[in-house]
Amino acid sequence: MLLAALGSAEGIFRPREFLLRRARVIAANPALAERDLIKLADIADALAPALERRGVEPGKARFVVDVVLAIHRRVMPRWLAEPDTTLAQLMAQATAELREAIAPPAPTVR
Repeated sequence: MLLAALGSAEGIFRPREFLLRRARVIAANPALAERDLIKLADIADALAPALERRGVEPGKARFVVDVVLAIHRRVMPRWLAEPDTTLAQLMAQATAELREAIAPPAPTVR
């Protein structure tokens, strides 16, 4: 649900040029990077109770939010660099990469 919501949120993000400038400024200023991480933690703090209200166990809710925000952080630079690719496509790709990374290896047949 959160992946779909963030993937469809392209329209609410500021213009791409602004976000590109913002990313460069944050990268050049460690204090701003720290502040950005704090802001993401605040977002997670707000989203986790929303999932809990939908019946997700509290620890699991925070875990889900943290994973979704990590995927979003991974995707945003690519979305900014690839204007012809949708945020939803990149979120799906990153989610597939995560599944592949954590999936147990297929059994080998001998």
